[in-house]
Amino acid sequence: MDAEAPELTASPRQRQIVEMAGARGFLPIDELARHFQVTAQTIRSDVNRLCREGVLRRYHGGVGPVSTQDNATFAKRRVQRHAEKARIAALVAQHVPDHASLFLHYGTTMQAVAAALAKHRGLLVVTNNISAVATLRGADGMRILLAGGQVSLDEQCTQGQEATAFIDRFTADFGLLSVGAVGPDGTLYEFGFEAAATARAITSNARQIHLAIDAQKFDRKGLVKVGHIGGISALFTDRPPPPTIARILGERGIPVYLAPG
Repeated sequence: MDAEAPELTASPRQRQIVEMAGARGFLPIDELARHFQVTAQTIRSDVNRLCREGVLRRYHGGVGPVSTQDNATFAKRRVQRHAEKARIAALVAQHVPDHASLFLHYGTTMQAVAAALAKHRGLLVVTNNISAVATLRGADGMRILLAGGQVSLDEQCTQGQEATAFIDRFTADFGLLSVGAVGPDGTLYEFGFEAAATARAITSNARQIHLAIDAQKFDRKGLVKVGHIGGISALFTDRPPPPTIARILGERGIPVYLAPG
Protein backbone atom coordinates (compact mmCIF):
# COMPACT_ATOMS: atom_id res chain seq x y z
CA MET A 1 0.00 0.00 0.00
CA ASP A 2 1.29 3.44 -0.86
CA ALA A 3 0.40 4.82 2.57
CA GLU A 4 2.34 2.18 4.46
CA ALA A 5 5.32 3.45 6.43
CA PRO A 6 8.66 2.09 5.21
CA GLU A 7 9.86 -1.01 6.99
CA LEU A 8 13.18 -0.80 8.77
CA THR A 9 15.46 -3.52 7.39
CA ALA A 10 17.75 -4.54 10.24
CA SER A 11 20.65 -6.97 10.21
CA PRO A 12 20.43 -10.11 12.37
CA ARG A 13 22.84 -8.51 14.87
CA GLN A 14 20.71 -5.36 15.08
CA ARG A 15 17.60 -7.45 15.68
CA GLN A 16 19.38 -9.27 18.49
CA ILE A 17 20.44 -5.96 20.05
CA VAL A 18 16.80 -4.81 20.05
CA GLU A 19 15.67 -8.06 21.68
CA MET A 20 18.44 -7.94 24.30
CA ALA A 21 17.52 -4.36 25.20
CA GLY A 22 13.88 -5.33 25.54
CA ALA A 23 14.75 -8.18 27.88
CA ARG A 24 17.50 -6.57 29.96
CA GLY A 25 17.15 -2.80 29.65
CA PHE A 26 20.41 -0.82 29.53
CA LEU A 27 23.25 -2.45 27.54
CA PRO A 28 26.83 -1.08 27.65
CA ILE A 29 28.50 -0.68 24.26
CA ASP A 30 31.61 -2.58 25.42
CA GLU A 31 29.52 -5.51 26.60
CA LEU A 32 27.73 -5.70 23.26
CA ALA A 33 31.06 -5.62 21.42
CA ARG A 34 32.32 -8.55 23.49
CA HIS A 35 29.07 -10.47 23.07
CA PHE A 36 29.08 -10.19 19.27
CA GLN A 37 32.88 -10.33 18.99
CA VAL A 38 33.08 -7.14 16.95
CA THR A 39 34.61 -3.73 17.56
CA ALA A 40 32.95 -1.07 19.70
CA GLN A 41 32.86 1.12 16.58
CA THR A 42 30.78 -1.52 14.77
CA ILE A 43 28.32 -1.69 17.66
CA ARG A 44 28.08 2.11 17.79
CA SER A 45 27.17 2.10 14.11
CA ASP A 46 24.39 -0.42 14.77
CA VAL A 47 23.17 1.47 17.82
CA ASN A 48 23.21 4.83 16.07
CA ARG A 49 21.02 3.50 13.29
CA LEU A 50 18.54 1.88 15.67
CA CYS A 51 18.34 5.07 17.71
CA ARG A 52 17.84 7.25 14.62
CA GLU A 53 14.87 5.05 13.74
CA GLY A 54 13.48 5.39 17.27
CA VAL A 55 13.69 1.66 18.00
CA LEU A 56 16.16 2.16 20.88
CA ARG A 57 17.35 5.10 22.96
CA ARG A 58 20.99 6.11 23.41
CA TYR A 59 22.37 6.68 26.90
CA HIS A 60 25.86 7.55 28.13
CA GLY A 61 28.03 4.52 27.46
CA GLY A 62 25.28 2.35 26.09
CA VAL A 63 21.77 1.88 24.77
CA GLY A 64 18.35 0.96 26.17
CA PRO A 65 14.72 0.49 25.18
CA VAL A 66 12.30 3.31 24.53
CA SER A 67 9.98 4.29 27.38
CA THR A 68 7.58 1.57 28.51
CA GLN A 69 4.82 4.19 28.62
CA ASP A 70 4.97 4.69 24.85
CA ASN A 71 4.74 2.27 21.99
CA ALA A 72 7.04 2.44 18.98
CA THR A 73 5.52 3.06 15.57
CA PHE A 74 4.08 0.29 13.41
CA ALA A 75 7.08 0.19 11.11
CA LYS A 76 9.60 0.20 13.96
CA ARG A 77 7.80 -2.55 15.87
CA ARG A 78 8.26 -4.83 12.87
CA VAL A 79 11.94 -5.02 13.76
CA GLN A 80 11.18 -6.35 17.22
CA ARG A 81 10.74 -10.13 17.52
CA HIS A 82 9.63 -10.46 13.91
CA ALA A 83 10.35 -14.20 13.68
CA GLU A 84 8.56 -14.92 16.95
CA LYS A 85 5.47 -13.03 15.80
CA ALA A 86 5.39 -15.01 12.55
CA ARG A 87 5.54 -18.31 14.45
CA ILE A 88 2.82 -17.20 16.86
CA ALA A 89 0.67 -16.10 13.92
CA ALA A 90 1.04 -19.46 12.20
CA LEU A 91 -0.13 -21.16 15.41
CA VAL A 92 -3.16 -18.89 15.70
CA ALA A 93 -4.12 -19.64 12.10
CA GLN A 94 -4.12 -23.37 12.87
CA HIS A 95 -6.90 -22.74 15.40
CA VAL A 96 -9.16 -20.81 13.02
CA PRO A 97 -11.18 -23.07 10.72
CA ASP A 98 -12.20 -22.28 7.17
CA HIS A 99 -15.53 -20.47 6.76
CA ALA A 100 -15.31 -18.86 10.22
CA SER A 101 -16.26 -15.29 11.06
CA LEU A 102 -13.73 -13.26 12.97
CA PHE A 103 -12.66 -9.88 14.25
CA LEU A 104 -9.08 -8.94 13.44
CA HIS A 105 -7.47 -6.12 15.39
CA TYR A 106 -4.49 -4.11 14.17
CA GLY A 107 -0.78 -4.07 15.02
CA THR A 108 2.30 -5.90 13.82
CA THR A 109 1.32 -9.22 15.41
CA MET A 110 -2.12 -9.04 13.81
CA GLN A 111 -0.53 -8.21 10.47
CA ALA A 112 1.46 -11.44 10.82
CA VAL A 113 -1.79 -13.26 11.67
CA ALA A 114 -3.41 -11.83 8.53
CA ALA A 115 -0.56 -13.23 6.44
CA ALA A 116 -0.97 -16.62 8.12
CA LEU A 117 -4.72 -16.62 7.35
CA ALA A 118 -4.26 -15.80 3.67
CA LYS A 119 -4.57 -19.46 2.63
CA HIS A 120 -7.84 -20.01 4.51
CA ARG A 121 -11.08 -20.35 2.59
CA GLY A 122 -14.40 -18.60 3.06
CA LEU A 123 -13.50 -16.35 5.98
CA LEU A 124 -15.64 -13.36 6.95
CA VAL A 125 -13.33 -10.78 8.51
CA VAL A 126 -14.51 -7.69 10.37
CA THR A 127 -11.53 -5.43 10.94
CA ASN A 128 -10.14 -1.95 11.38
CA ASN A 129 -6.75 -3.16 10.14
CA ILE A 130 -6.14 -1.41 6.81
CA SER A 131 -2.93 -3.21 5.92
CA ALA A 132 -4.62 -6.59 6.50
CA VAL A 133 -7.06 -5.87 3.68
CA ALA A 134 -4.28 -5.98 1.09
CA THR A 135 -2.88 -9.14 2.67
CA LEU A 136 -6.19 -11.01 2.71
CA ARG A 137 -7.95 -9.74 -0.40
CA GLY A 138 -6.75 -12.57 -2.66
CA ALA A 139 -7.79 -15.40 -0.34
CA ASP A 140 -10.36 -17.87 -1.66
CA GLY A 141 -13.90 -16.78 -0.80
CA MET A 142 -12.69 -14.04 1.55
CA ARG A 143 -15.19 -11.38 2.62
CA ILE A 144 -13.82 -8.34 4.42
CA LEU A 145 -15.80 -5.68 6.25
CA LEU A 146 -13.59 -2.67 7.01
CA ALA A 147 -14.59 -0.35 9.83
CA GLY A 148 -14.79 3.32 8.98
CA GLY A 149 -13.51 6.14 11.15
CA GLN A 150 -10.41 8.25 11.48
CA VAL A 151 -7.47 6.78 9.58
CA SER A 152 -4.17 6.38 11.42
CA LEU A 153 -1.45 6.11 8.79
CA ASP A 154 1.13 5.37 11.49
CA GLU A 155 -0.81 2.35 12.76
CA GLN A 156 -2.38 1.38 9.42
CA CYS A 157 -5.87 1.26 10.90
CA THR A 158 -9.13 3.10 11.46
CA GLN A 159 -9.88 4.39 14.94
CA GLY A 160 -12.36 6.39 16.97
CA GLN A 161 -16.03 6.14 17.83
CA GLU A 162 -17.07 5.18 14.30
CA ALA A 163 -14.69 2.21 14.19
CA THR A 164 -15.75 1.02 17.64
CA ALA A 165 -19.45 1.38 16.80
CA PHE A 166 -18.96 -0.58 13.57
CA ILE A 167 -17.38 -3.51 15.44
CA ASP A 168 -20.22 -3.42 17.98
CA ARG A 169 -22.72 -4.17 15.20
CA PHE A 170 -21.44 -7.74 14.78
CA THR A 171 -20.97 -10.98 16.65
CA ALA A 172 -18.16 -13.20 15.34
CA ASP A 173 -16.89 -16.71 16.03
CA PHE A 174 -13.41 -15.48 16.93
CA GLY A 175 -11.80 -12.28 18.13
CA LEU A 176 -8.11 -12.16 17.20
CA LEU A 177 -6.09 -9.51 18.95
CA SER A 178 -2.82 -8.65 20.59
CA VAL A 179 -2.19 -6.07 23.31
CA GLY A 180 0.65 -3.76 24.23
CA ALA A 181 1.26 -5.18 27.69
CA VAL A 182 0.10 -7.75 30.24
CA GLY A 183 0.49 -6.66 33.85
CA PRO A 184 1.62 -9.06 36.60
CA ASP A 185 -2.01 -9.32 37.82
CA GLY A 186 -3.23 -10.30 34.34
CA THR A 187 -4.57 -6.89 33.33
CA LEU A 188 -4.38 -6.33 29.57
CA TYR A 189 -3.20 -2.89 28.45
CA GLU A 190 -2.87 -0.82 25.31
CA PHE A 191 -0.88 2.38 24.88
CA GLY A 192 -3.69 4.52 23.50
CA PHE A 193 -7.38 5.09 24.15
CA GLU A 194 -8.32 4.30 20.53
CA ALA A 195 -6.54 0.94 20.49
CA ALA A 196 -8.04 -0.01 23.83
CA ALA A 197 -11.57 0.96 22.73
CA THR A 198 -11.56 -1.18 19.58
CA ALA A 199 -9.90 -4.07 21.46
CA ARG A 200 -12.64 -3.93 24.10
CA ALA A 201 -15.29 -3.94 21.37
CA ILE A 202 -13.76 -7.10 19.92
CA THR A 203 -13.61 -8.89 23.27
CA SER A 204 -17.24 -7.94 23.97
CA ASN A 205 -18.58 -9.32 20.68
CA ALA A 206 -16.54 -12.45 19.95
CA ARG A 207 -17.62 -15.93 20.99
CA GLN A 208 -13.98 -16.93 21.47
CA ILE A 209 -11.05 -14.60 22.11
CA HIS A 210 -7.62 -15.63 20.86
CA LEU A 211 -4.90 -13.45 22.39
CA ALA A 212 -1.60 -13.50 20.49
CA ILE A 213 1.40 -11.90 22.19
CA ASP A 214 5.13 -12.40 22.24
CA ALA A 215 6.60 -13.14 25.65
CA GLN A 216 8.14 -9.68 26.10
CA LYS A 217 4.63 -8.29 26.62
CA PHE A 218 4.42 -10.00 30.01
CA ASP A 219 5.07 -7.86 33.11
CA ARG A 220 5.38 -4.79 30.91
CA LYS A 221 3.96 -1.43 31.99
CA GLY A 222 0.86 -0.35 30.10
CA LEU A 223 -1.39 2.67 30.10
CA VAL A 224 -5.04 2.06 29.10
CA LYS A 225 -6.89 -1.00 30.39
CA VAL A 226 -8.43 -3.38 27.85
CA GLY A 227 -9.58 -6.18 30.15
CA HIS A 228 -8.15 -9.17 31.97
CA ILE A 229 -6.35 -12.25 30.71
CA GLY A 230 -8.83 -14.40 32.59
CA GLY A 231 -11.48 -13.39 30.06
CA ILE A 232 -9.77 -14.83 26.98
CA SER A 233 -10.41 -18.24 25.41
CA ALA A 234 -6.83 -19.12 24.49
CA LEU A 235 -3.33 -17.63 24.70
CA PHE A 236 -0.81 -17.92 21.88
CA THR A 237 2.76 -16.96 22.71
CA ASP A 238 6.38 -18.04 22.21
CA ARG A 239 7.47 -18.80 25.79
CA PRO A 240 5.66 -20.00 28.92
CA PRO A 241 3.99 -17.11 30.75
CA PRO A 242 5.24 -15.98 34.18
CA PRO A 243 4.05 -18.07 37.16
CA THR A 244 1.42 -15.56 38.27
CA ILE A 245 -0.13 -15.45 34.80
CA ALA A 246 0.16 -19.22 34.39
CA ARG A 247 -1.71 -19.68 37.66
CA ILE A 248 -4.59 -17.44 36.51
CA LEU A 249 -4.84 -19.27 33.21
CA GLY A 250 -4.65 -22.67 34.89
CA GLU A 251 -7.36 -21.84 37.44
CA ARG A 252 -9.71 -20.78 34.65
CA GLY A 253 -8.87 -23.65 32.32
CA ILE A 254 -7.55 -21.37 29.58
CA PRO A 255 -5.21 -23.23 27.19
CA VAL A 256 -1.77 -21.86 26.36
CA TYR A 257 -0.31 -22.64 22.95
CA LEU A 258 3.46 -22.16 22.55
CA ALA A 259 4.85 -21.48 19.09
CA PRO A 260 7.77 -23.78 18.27
CA GLY A 261 11.15 -22.09 18.40
